[in-house]
Amino acid sequence: MTSLWWWALPVLLLPLWWHRQRRRQVVATPLATARFLPRSKPRQLRAWRWVDVLLMLVRCLLLATLIAWLADPVFPWRADTVLVVPGGASADPQAIHVPTSDAIGWLRAREAEWKPDARIVVVGPQTMAATRPRLRHQVELKTTTAPAAVQTRHVLIEGEQTARWRTLFGALDGPVRYVADAAPGSATPFTGAAPRDGADAREVFEAWEHVHYAPAPYVAPPQVLAVDPAAPLQRQSGALRDQLLMALVVLFALERGLAHVRR
Repeated sequence: MTSLWWWALPVLLLPLWWHRQRRRQVVATPLATARFLPRSKPRQLRAWRWVDVLLMLVRCLLLATLIAWLADPVFPWRADTVLVVPGGASADPQAIHVPTSDAIGWLRAREAEWKPDARIVVVGPQTMAATRPRLRHQVELKTTTAPAAVQTRHVLIEGEQTARWRTLFGALDGPVRYVADAAPGSATPFTGAAPRDGADAREVFEAWEHVHYAPAPYVAPPQVLAVDPAAPLQRQSGALRDQLLMALVVLFALERGLAHVRR
């Protein structure tokens, strides 16, 4: 809906019409000794001062900036870019550090900022998408799997099959290591008796799930995503609003100053 504001561009003709109307205003001042002067045809001299021309241009530019601020435009200005996902690293000082592991989703929401021939490289553990991403730019995934931090958790199991359960927890492989304690302590979040039947085993397993680490997201393999010219292009809102708002303030102050000088 904001793009409909571009249809208001004909409003720029208003300053032209207003200044033309001001030029047509003629003030006639009768003189007491005019009867002694020879009669002549009145002539009108229409000359614009430099202030009038500059004021008209500033007012046109002010209206155009206001329409652009309401339309909220996005212009492609970014060239070749490196996007760094959390956990990745790049030697490029101009690289953009994406605040999420889904750099493709972040890029899709801002793709209108890149030039049509720009190439984009994603570095780091980019999360694998459920479907193949559709983008209008060439994107190369240089993905790497970040090593998971090793954590240690303590468990305590009491019963007849303690040795077997200690063997089970000791055989678990992954970023979380489980240590079976001989006695309860402050570092033991999970304490339970060794199960004797299926119900007990299920209860122990559900309690163990609460302290188990969540599965790590699958990292997309390194690849080059093909360009899709028919991909939907999302537009980011508010990309230039701050700059346009600052320009509006400057132009308004300049217009008021020129209007005061014109008087």
